[in-house]
Amino acid sequence: MLIAHKIELLANDEVKSYCRKAFGISRHAWNYCVRRALDDRKNHIFIDCKQYKKDYNALKQTEYAFTYEVTKYASQQPFIFCKKAINAYYSTNRKGKKPGFVKYKKKSMTKGSFYIGGDQVKVLQGKPDSKNPKILNTNSNHQSLKIPNFGWVELREHIRFEGKILSSTISQEGDKFYASFNMEISDEEYRRTHKPILQLNTAVGIDLGLKYFITTDNGVVIEAPKPLKCYMKKLKMEQRALSRKVHPRTKEDTTKYSKNYYRQLEKVKKLHRKIACIRKDCIEKVTTVLVRNYQYIKIEDLNVKGMVKNHKLALAISDVGFYKFRSRLECKAKEYQRVVSLADRFYPSSKTCSKCGAIKEDLTLKDRTYICPKCGFTIDRDLNAAINLKNSLKSDYVGRVTTEFMDVDRLALLDDFAKNKITTSLIEASIQ
Repeated sequence: MLIAHKIELLANDEVKSYCRKAFGISRHAWNYCVRRALDDRKNHIFIDCKQYKKDYNALKQTEYAFTYEVTKYASQQPFIFCKKAINAYYSTNRKGKKPGFVKYKKKSMTKGSFYIGGDQVKVLQGKPDSKNPKILNTNSNHQSLKIPNFGWVELREHIRFEGKILSSTISQEGDKFYASFNMEISDEEYRRTHKPILQLNTAVGIDLGLKYFITTDNGVVIEAPKPLKCYMKKLKMEQRALSRKVHPRTKEDTTKYSKNYYRQLEKVKKLHRKIACIRKDCIEKVTTVLVRNYQYIKIEDLNVKGMVKNHKLALAISDVGFYKFRSRLECKAKEYQRVVSLADRFYPSSKTCSKCGAIKEDLTLKDRTYICPKCGFTIDRDLNAAINLKNSLKSDYVGRVTTEFMDVDRLALLDDFAKNKITTSLIEASIQ
């Protein structure tokens, strides 16, 4: 089984300088490949990334000698990634919307990454010497990663899995630097290091929304933390202070960035990272609880890209993270051997009565309570949609499961959420 394990690096100024140099070389190689690919595509010539790589290597000693200052993978791997992206663009077997053609990468003060192959990745117990990073002091309980052409860098924590490290990617997020390890572990090691499955043959319908982030068919409701909304006032103040610092206002402006600008930029980056971490923490915990308790999960196939075009709701939709929730749920379901089904994008889950099946065409976003026009059944709008999603899930698996779907004990589910510090509430099944 392949997994990714991301650990923060305890990076000093020397490590940061090396990483930023490797980021730039990786970006330079990528842009070289993209430029050649765009020219050949325009002239209707076969796109050959392998040949681009050979031509780039031939220019190293004369024009690109700076590439030898970092690991060889920083300037070689981008050609492989670019080839995969181009193949994905021309692939005819790809499901869903095809990706766009490769584009140039821009320099950023807060982002970047470079790849290290498995033959150069080495993690040992010890701590790098404070004066010479190429020397490793083994009389320490810490773990350190060896970066080619630099030396050892201490890891914030130990690698939690026992397995083979296939590769590593060094990346920057704000003011933090991370090492992401691509590892191959056994199924026994995965079960040892991850929480076990709690129940089998259970099913749930999940409605996603803004008022309630998640509403299950048994009435369990989870509200999203909405960190951007909570920190919006502070973020505006910090960004306003940043705009007042000395820095170039236009592309033609030759004014240099002041030291105060960089200091204030660090505050803005930390706040952005805090907002992202709060959102990510909530999604990771909620998806883990769901896949442990439910074997069959059905959610809506939301058109998030189209939803954010509504400027009145775009900020709230982005703050919740619908697409991130779906991607993490599908990824964890695959690891736990669970099944995630997507309802048809035009399935009227909110407009359909969960009791008699009648459809209320005039339902609007303001109507938070569903009142059936045929039988008069009254129920919360989101709960009604979740029940309809579960009912459609049952019809999808008619004759394909040996037993009936079991209901999860609501108190046990609430207790599992409480252990993960997720605030929940309950909605009654009917309010008529």
